[in-house]
Amino acid sequence: MSRFNAILLIVFATLAPSAFSAEPPAGANARSPFEDEVDPATGLAPTSIVRPLLGAPPVPDPRAAPRAATETRRHIALILPLASPALGSLAEAVRLGFMASADVAGKESIMVVVTPVENEGAALLEACRATTASGAVVVVAGLTRDGAQGMAASECRRPVLALNELRSDLAAPNIYSISLSLEQEARQAALQAVADGKRSAIIVGTPSPLSRRVAEAFEREWARAAGEILRVPYSGNPEEAGALRERIASLRAGDMVFLALDTPQARAARPYMPATLPVYATSLSVNPRAETMVNVDLQGVRYGEMPWFVQPDHPAVMAYPPPKVPMSVEQERLYALGIDAYRLALLMARNLAALPALDGVTGRIVIEQGHTFTRHLAPSEVDGGKVLPLRAP
Repeated sequence: MSRFNAILLIVFATLAPSAFSAEPPAGANARSPFEDEVDPATGLAPTSIVRPLLGAPPVPDPRAAPRAATETRRHIALILPLASPALGSLAEAVRLGFMASADVAGKESIMVVVTPVENEGAALLEACRATTASGAVVVVAGLTRDGAQGMAASECRRPVLALNELRSDLAAPNIYSISLSLEQEARQAALQAVADGKRSAIIVGTPSPLSRRVAEAFEREWARAAGEILRVPYSGNPEEAGALRERIASLRAGDMVFLALDTPQARAARPYMPATLPVYATSLSVNPRAETMVNVDLQGVRYGEMPWFVQPDHPAVMAYPPPKVPMSVEQERLYALGIDAYRLALLMARNLAALPALDGVTGRIVIEQGHTFTRHLAPSEVDGGKVLPLRAP
């Protein structure tokens, strides 16, 4: 080999691409900016990557579970128990509604970073603490009551929108809440009956904890706003529903009935209510998506319902798409909650000092004392098996 050719070989070896050399190129271990990208379709970030070449941009694995957000850009953090076997499907309904709302917001939107957790205990609190350094301007979390209480007692320093009710003794300056509280609905049912001129309530409930909670919330509001309360026990067994007629007839007073019953129990009990007494309830008793033949047993039942179900021509309802996947009515309620939660988070990100009322898909939402967002529902009635909004008198 000539001396000239030997020199050329040395130069070529010096300039050869580092991807083919034994040593990694300079900066190969530096963090790739692609690792922090968030899929706009899901709001999730990848957790594992494939590196075919050293220093090349990572390729996300679509099967990978999302990891905790490490974004440092301004964003809304959504922390949900998506990895929970018990709560995952419910959390996913919230996430879908939240992301649908973000899409509709368009230019007004703020990026959403979703952090899935396995539980609403230690995992939730750790994820919330991480948002302090991640650039989150608002944290939305606390789908369960325990999760909401944990958020209120946590060291999370960002404004927090909890998705369930908070105890009054856990109020904190940075914690707000909105919920699908049946207790709120029971209180509104009491006020609706009072507005209708009723003064003596007959309450039909079962021994179940949920029935007791709903009945007690109605009683507290009724005692404050009206007065007399009469209680009629019911086991919840459909075979015993017929006995309700005699029990109610034996009472000396009562100008309305309140049902603290779930849907099957209410359907069994309603036909035995005296025709002269108007019947009130909450959404616990009525499935607005049920077939007409199913709801016909609930004829005349009055309760408060989301505009999402009974006011399709409502401007807010018309603006948002229905779920793209089949959902139970409970999941669809959470989908609607997700829509309004994103809208409230946007308002909180802009100006916490002046939060306006919001015409939401879950009701007209107003901020009340204690940083609670209260949903005022659409007064509705079951008529001919269909749930229809009541017309104003």
